[in-house]
Amino acid sequence: MDKNIDAAVGMTRKWDAREAGREVARDAIKQLKSPPNFFVLFSTIHYKEHGGFEEFLNGVWDVLPKRTPLVGGTVAGFMNNFGSFTRGATALAISDTNIDIFIGSGKNSKRSPKRAARKCADTIKNGFKKSGYRNKFVLNLVSGPETMKIPGQGYKKVVDSGFMSRFVSLAFGMSQYLIQKGPGREDELFEEIVKELPDCKMMLGTTMDDYKWIDNYQFLNDQVLTNSVLSVGLATDYKFDVCTTHGMRETDIKFKITKLSRDGHIIQKINNKPALHELQRLLNWPDGFINEKTMAHTILYYPISLKRHGRQVPAVMPTFLKDSILTPCIVDTGDVSILTVSGKNLVQAVRDNLSYFKNIEPEFGLFSSCMTILQTLGNNINIVHQEISNYFKEKPFVMFFCAGEGTYSPENKITYANMSFNTTIFGYQN
Repeated sequence: MDKNIDAAVGMTRKWDAREAGREVARDAIKQLKSPPNFFVLFSTIHYKEHGGFEEFLNGVWDVLPKRTPLVGGTVAGFMNNFGSFTRGATALAISDTNIDIFIGSGKNSKRSPKRAARKCADTIKNGFKKSGYRNKFVLNLVSGPETMKIPGQGYKKVVDSGFMSRFVSLAFGMSQYLIQKGPGREDELFEEIVKELPDCKMMLGTTMDDYKWIDNYQFLNDQVLTNSVLSVGLATDYKFDVCTTHGMRETDIKFKITKLSRDGHIIQKINNKPALHELQRLLNWPDGFINEKTMAHTILYYPISLKRHGRQVPAVMPTFLKDSILTPCIVDTGDVSILTVSGKNLVQAVRDNLSYFKNIEPEFGLFSSCMTILQTLGNNINIVHQEISNYFKEKPFVMFFCAGEGTYSPENKITYANMSFNTTIFGYQN
């Protein structure tokens, strides 16, 4: 194989949906030597109100050659060779005869995550059987969390009313099944796909809006989907690997989860006491300190080291229901601890991540990272961009910011987390 994977990044900052679609496609494919055989597309939620995502995709297909496999979705923001952005769209286009592409999709990802995962996995498995390439990678894009609208209160992350919190707790499982609101259940989907495709390396990311957690969308060719999972299988002889790192550090604040809801998503008691009250005591915060105004500037810096199937899952606490804590994934009871995070440690996590690929000469890369990293770093996200740019030099890369991410490899097993950097890099052996 020639040392020249044909890949390119496109970007747009236009407001109009159709014009933006045209520009992001045109910007990507004009850099390729031949038409793309794969196109991954990420957009912020803004085009919902500026023409709609159907028009956005119409604009893409005004330019993109027909029948090009396209996948993607909405994200909280993105990073590429040109910088970091919370409005616009970006794409990674690949044109290479040494990569076989297979796409699976599954509907009702919140209602029936395992069924949706198996449908995706079956399509990818059948595709891989037809390919003669030995190295296999799967990118999984899952519809992310969507907050249930609370009667009379709207969309809230901190529910103070005891009555309303009981209502939300009781309605939680029903809302996931009937109206598909609540956590994305990407942890369950990811585990099922790994079970079906245990010999493949994988990366996980969710689709999101702009931190409101109201709605999100997935793109499959010319379709705009909701509550779906997309799996993209790449078979190739190129060298690639995956890696997850995070900048969280364990503190000496430790406690025990002693009571969970039946579905394992709501922490009801910590140390046999009401969970939120005990959490605030452990953090030396007064009762009532966590509210809609303070939450984004406080709790993001204190994720919990939860346990899931015996492995550590660093997770941000996204919603509070009076005395209970809603978790983004199913968790176990038992001993856990509060973690802490700083900008310095997040930047070091990126350096540690990239050092894992020291034996790969990069040609292109994909990153899924937690949207809370954007909030935590603020303008210092440019330091992360510089670190990644120094590694890739002129080679294309795209990072999309989401709300639930991870990687899997047969060697390092499955990792699911929040506040993490997850990387897939394709290239050549150094």
